[in-house]
Amino acid sequence: MPSEHRFSEDRPSFIFERNLAAIFALLGLLLTGLITGYWLFVLEPSLHADAESRARALAQAQARSLESLFAIDLPPERLSTALDTRLDGILLLKEQGTDTPLTDRVVLEFDPHATHLTTEQLRLARGEATCPDSCFVTEEPLYHPRKHLLIGIATFYANTESLRALISDVRIKLFWTGCAVLLLIGMGWLSAGWLLRRLRESETNLRSLLDVAPFPMLLVDQSKTLIVRANLAAIRYLDLRKDASGQLGSETWKRLEEDGLPSEDEGQREMQMRDQAGQSHWAVVSVIQISLSGTRHRLVSLVDISELKTIQQRLHQAANTDALTQSYNRRYLFDQLHQEMSRCDREGHSLSVVLFDLDEFKSINDTFGHAVGDTVLVRAAEVLRRCVRTMDICGRYGGEEFLVLLPSATAKAALEIAERIRNEISDLDWSCPGLQVTISGGVAEYSGGTIDTLLEAADRNLYRAKEAGRNRIIG
Repeated sequence: MPSEHRFSEDRPSFIFERNLAAIFALLGLLLTGLITGYWLFVLEPSLHADAESRARALAQAQARSLESLFAIDLPPERLSTALDTRLDGILLLKEQGTDTPLTDRVVLEFDPHATHLTTEQLRLARGEATCPDSCFVTEEPLYHPRKHLLIGIATFYANTESLRALISDVRIKLFWTGCAVLLLIGMGWLSAGWLLRRLRESETNLRSLLDVAPFPMLLVDQSKTLIVRANLAAIRYLDLRKDASGQLGSETWKRLEEDGLPSEDEGQREMQMRDQAGQSHWAVVSVIQISLSGTRHRLVSLVDISELKTIQQRLHQAANTDALTQSYNRRYLFDQLHQEMSRCDREGHSLSVVLFDLDEFKSINDTFGHAVGDTVLVRAAEVLRRCVRTMDICGRYGGEEFLVLLPSATAKAALEIAERIRNEISDLDWSCPGLQVTISGGVAEYSGGTIDTLLEAADRNLYRAKEAGRNRIIG
């Protein structure tokens, strides 16, 4: 096999493998950078913003509850006691599931001109005196619920212990996620190297399979439809030769391409080809898509079925023809008659049949012998085939009876054809002295019904022709 028609067998170069390693390394750095950037610029700020928003909403709700204490005019001492109790209740609120207080500290500062509180009661504070740098401080104005006047400011110091724990937990998970990603990238690099080795092995096996296959196989480029490689069986079967450019090809292959190779969905197809000597061949042509070294190809295989086709044709002919007269047999006639009747029902065309019977055929057999009788049957069948139209179908109905199907023919047209056949048979010359052969026929035109009713009508007319003296057609 010429080297230009072989698959590339060169191993991937060191440069390619080095570049592959660099690609995986860059991929690892990129994913690590993406995870880090996502944490620093998206996830952590989002967690902070969400926690701060929830702390602000809680502070607003608590401020409204404090304002409600001013809805009724309580004495300063009772109001101060109610405020202390409400503040203690706020500090007792805890996060569900963790038992962590939602608020570390609350400070209330009131306007002395808007309330009747004493100087000591103008500033109330509950909770831890210090707050971590990361705690959320929310200042909410307090308004008198009835007078709608600013009466003071409530400062809430939200507990951020849960947020810090969540951030720490997410950091740990992201760290291990990054490690897992890097591990997967490393495994991917190792797997890619393993797959490259397996790919080289697969392509080597494909080359070997192509070369040793006993039937024709070709590798065709998907885009240029050029033969990339062909085994010895294909070169001989398709008579492939190199042209001036070194490309394999032949007239047989060219005609096969022009007829259209099977598509990938079609899979395989029986195709008839003619070689340069004009001889006809039948082959099952199958096409599958494959990829070699990143290039799409079509693998075309051919299995010669010329002998099988010949056998099939002989079997088909034997199943549908009468062995003696080489005319169609009764089974084929019935199949065709059924189809023609269906076509008449569907399209409204005419259809007529003629049932023939050789006159005194038993007497011919008894007088001249069965060999002469067989000759009479053969020559009668030849006359029928010669006298009918191209579209007509004639065959041996049984014994000495013949049936002619006349599509698109009325009873009148059928009578004319039948008379022509009768005259031809009457005028036949025979080598046996004293032998005279005549035929009678019955014509019937289809007007609905079944095959049996149509043939019974033709048989009745045939019987009338026999009763009327034979050698005549009645319809």
